[in-house]
Amino acid sequence: MLIFHTVVSRVLARKPRTLVAVLCCMVILGAIVACIFTIDSSLNVEIGIFYYVWYDPCSEVSWDNAKIVDEPILGFYNSCDSAVIRQHIFWLSELDVDFVVVSWWGLCDSYGRFTDAAAKAVFKLAGEIGDDLKFAIMVEPYNRSGDFYDYAAICAHVYDEFVSPFPSVYYNGSKPFLFFFNDKNLTKNGSVPLVDDRFNIVLVGHEPYCQWIYTDLNCHAKPARIPYTAEISVTPRYDDSRVRSPNCIVNADLSQTVYDEEWKNAIRLLTERRIDTIMITSWNEYPERTAIEPHYDATAHVSDPFFLYNQTKDYIKQARSLTK
Repeated sequence: MLIFHTVVSRVLARKPRTLVAVLCCMVILGAIVACIFTIDSSLNVEIGIFYYVWYDPCSEVSWDNAKIVDEPILGFYNSCDSAVIRQHIFWLSELDVDFVVVSWWGLCDSYGRFTDAAAKAVFKLAGEIGDDLKFAIMVEPYNRSGDFYDYAAICAHVYDEFVSPFPSVYYNGSKPFLFFFNDKNLTKNGSVPLVDDRFNIVLVGHEPYCQWIYTDLNCHAKPARIPYTAEISVTPRYDDSRVRSPNCIVNADLSQTVYDEEWKNAIRLLTERRIDTIMITSWNEYPERTAIEPHYDATAHVSDPFFLYNQTKDYIKQARSLTK
């Protein structure tokens, strides 16, 4: 301001017409600066992560050594264990993600009912902790015996058992998110037959009708384009060689720059304002080996169990720095 007054007083001592020109220039310059800052402040990103609650040491199909070769540093845990959930929430908060999408497998069998109980434990504990972290349900293709799904019952259950009782629900405006994973039966014809106005329903996967991409590393389920909408996923590795045949193996020893390229592409799309959501695949999907949860890795070229976790944290910081 002192410089401004000095300039003005000198100009006044000379020509008033010159003062008008100077003031006009300053107004124009101020408008340009304001415009620049307005554009920068409009850049926003939501960062989420896919989270799995199907782990039960008492179940033969859970921590199956034939299909899971990496071990969490918390051990082969129970997804209902409050101590495990609490540690996960702490790590996720430290990671600085905004929301967590929890895999849910219905109520048709003991496996599904276990994931339901574990998901409730996560929502409940998150509410008790009072963290800013938010949670949403992703309905999986749980009906293995046929193609019938009671969508009204699914929506009613999620609303009554997760949305209504718990404050830690992830909303889009005034509506909570509800995700469905793409499947020939669950999302037949690229849609969910029931329109429930209480939810913001989003289809996740690789099919062209999906709004959100799950991963682009699965060789047998590649997205037709990237991004589908304003969301993109980032995945450190994909290796389903122990659970499927034919299989897909990408970056098994984590020595390639796959994860770096995934994040660089996401950050580029963010700066181009083509996306506003980045999904991390995944926190703890061990059968497909996409987990970034701190773990002892069977094939990684580094031994640090926090390698992927810390790498993810660094890239999240980079993404956040663009929005400040």
